[in-house]
Amino acid sequence: MSVNFLDKHKYLWLVILPLWTYGAFMLAQVLVGLVQELLLILNVPLASINQTVYATVASVIVYAVSLVIVIGVPLAIWRRKTTTKELGVHDWPSWMDIVLSVPAFIVYIICSGVFMAILTSLLPGIDLQQAQELPFSQSMLGASWQYVLAFMTMVVLAPLAEEMLFRGYLYGKLRKTAPIWVSILVASLAFGLAHLWVGGTALQWAVTIDTFVLSLMLCTLREYSGAIWAGVLLHAIKNGLAFYLLFVNPNVVNQIQAALMLG
Repeated sequence: MSVNFLDKHKYLWLVILPLWTYGAFMLAQVLVGLVQELLLILNVPLASINQTVYATVASVIVYAVSLVIVIGVPLAIWRRKTTTKELGVHDWPSWMDIVLSVPAFIVYIICSGVFMAILTSLLPGIDLQQAQELPFSQSMLGASWQYVLAFMTMVVLAPLAEEMLFRGYLYGKLRKTAPIWVSILVASLAFGLAHLWVGGTALQWAVTIDTFVLSLMLCTLREYSGAIWAGVLLHAIKNGLAFYLLFVNPNVVNQIQAALMLG
């Protein structure tokens, strides 16, 4: 299937672009895993590396390789360039991005709660208490610098890289061939499914639903502002809150659950 054929049948990009973006993200993880296995075969003492440092470096490589694949391969093979405007990074962040991110976060929390309630009533088998697979765990973090590395990875790197990949590249390309609502839906489905399986033993259905709803708001911010920065900030707020509840003060979650049970 040639690129010219796809350009004449633009609706096919609605399938190819999300598969390509999702595939690049998965391929990057597979490649990092294969390199890890090769190093173990070569008797490289990976176990001697600090777990927090190892997880941070692995995350940086996965995101970097994902972006290189998704942007670099089409450029190298078909000379199809991805512009900074398509990525949503053609301008610097503004104060409006900060202003938009806070109410957008509140709307996302409300919508996610409503969406979860509806789906659990229709599909009672969904486990809302399922723990999300993360590159870090509480046992890995002891010293202050380890918390800083984990914070930078989860709250700074992940939002920036994932927004460039899904609300930047994917959504930016989709909007050239599809209406707003179709582009938002397709990009959000791809983003949600990217969180369905991340190397663990179980499928993360609850996480997939939540990230799908999050992406609906992130795509809306991208469309309204024309860039990814408001979405990056919203994404960072969400991940920052999760980081606090998981690693800094996990007792808060238990206290909230206890209060709800008492009520």
